[in-house]
Amino acid sequence: MSTESMTTKPKIQLKGMNHFGLNVKDMARSEKFYSEILGFPVIYRTATKSGNKHIEVDVGNVAIALFESPDLDFESAQKVFTEEGYLHFAFTTTKDKFEGILQELKDQNVKIDGDPRIYGSGASAYFFDPDGHHLEIHYDE
Repeated sequence: MSTESMTTKPKIQLKGMNHFGLNVKDMARSEKFYSEILGFPVIYRTATKSGNKHIEVDVGNVAIALFESPDLDFESAQKVFTEEGYLHFAFTTTKDKFEGILQELKDQNVKIDGDPRIYGSGASAYFFDPDGHHLEIHYDE
């Protein structure tokens, strides 16, 4: 980004992110994971124009919109998204809660992706939702 573009008022001025969407195979299974295991309340429930189930869960400063897509080939779709990059979503916690959250995920038989990793003054742990979406728990000191 050039210095000139940083000093010029942008034409579009957005406030932030409202939600991001994920396709899921089984809405009941995903709702249980996001609301009962991760603790995010359902704030919206409807169906798409094509009749697929749709819910949104409140993750604090943004929502996750889940769209049931039972016929989607998730393995192929996720490879397309991650072939050239590292698609994942990170949730924030505090250092004092980090180990307890990790243990609860293990107790709930959530698939963990390796050991926690230290990044600067914080740490991250990676895990998967029931459809294989790569998720992260992160804290900064």
